[in-house]
Amino acid sequence: MEWEKYWNWLLSEKKFTLLVREMDEADESIGNKETIKEICHQIYLDYEKWRNHLIGIKDDFLHIIEELQGVHLQTSRIKTLDSLIGKVITKRHENYANRKSGYSRINAGNYKSIITDLIGMRLIINYRGKWNDIHGEIIKAFPYADLKLYDQWDILPHPENGESILVEIPKVYYAEGDDIERYEHYKLIPKLHPMGYRSIHYTVSYQGVYIEIQVRTIYDEAWSDCDHNYVYKQDENKSHTALEQMSFLLCQLTNFSNDFGECMRDIFENEAMEETDQNQWIASEEIYDVMEDSLIRIKDIYTQMEAFQNRLVKESAGGKHGSEV
Repeated sequence: MEWEKYWNWLLSEKKFTLLVREMDEADESIGNKETIKEICHQIYLDYEKWRNHLIGIKDDFLHIIEELQGVHLQTSRIKTLDSLIGKVITKRHENYANRKSGYSRINAGNYKSIITDLIGMRLIINYRGKWNDIHGEIIKAFPYADLKLYDQWDILPHPENGESILVEIPKVYYAEGDDIERYEHYKLIPKLHPMGYRSIHYTVSYQGVYIEIQVRTIYDEAWSDCDHNYVYKQDENKSHTALEQMSFLLCQLTNFSNDFGECMRDIFENEAMEETDQNQWIASEEIYDVMEDSLIRIKDIYTQMEAFQNRLVKESAGGKHGSEV
């Protein structure tokens, strides 16, 4: 698509018109001659060529990922042009007044060193308890640099010798109420996510390109996919507030499933429940407590589901709201 048509389509489709206008006015007020449209045009032209280069790097990187032990499923992608230009606009707008942020001065010459997920890799594991294994594999392939350097840089520059390294301290995104004790013995940064997103993010340097690796369980992946499609940045949908609440409920069910599946794995590996002649199971105090806690959590979620149900008003045949559920 020709640039002018593409730009107009992007502003309309992604509803960026107001953001662009506000940045243009701010740039004009301080004498910036290059508009956000011109910045995006130059990135647009450069990325069309650069993206072909990224395809080869991603394919090479996949060979390393395939050697990692404990990965149930892996997916990869190279950022689309629409996603890239959209991120340039939104992130520059968010960080315009923060001159320390690279996004406030992003352009075609530096965007590759500011946007670190042009190549993204997602590693899906069966259970949270398997994270320790995959973490060790990633750090072995992409070791930490001198720890002092991470205090000096938001993102470490690519090593001059081409070495593959971890360029920022990994981040653990967790939801309210999650047990993050298992991560405290590692050099990770905990990030409480208000909407319940759960994932561990690594950013590495590979062949002079930044690559983001996300590690999460199959349960967290299912919730994340649902939330991303129906809630995240979908504020204009008329059902948004209801879907947001449903996503919160699903988030809790997901976390329960994570923990319950982990408990099943422990029971299996230790043969920790044995059936008696009275059709009962002998269990340790720890397992008994887990089951008791599970009931409490399910009852709490049920109560929240009831509250959600009580807000529903059944639509009448004529399309008007009825007075009763």
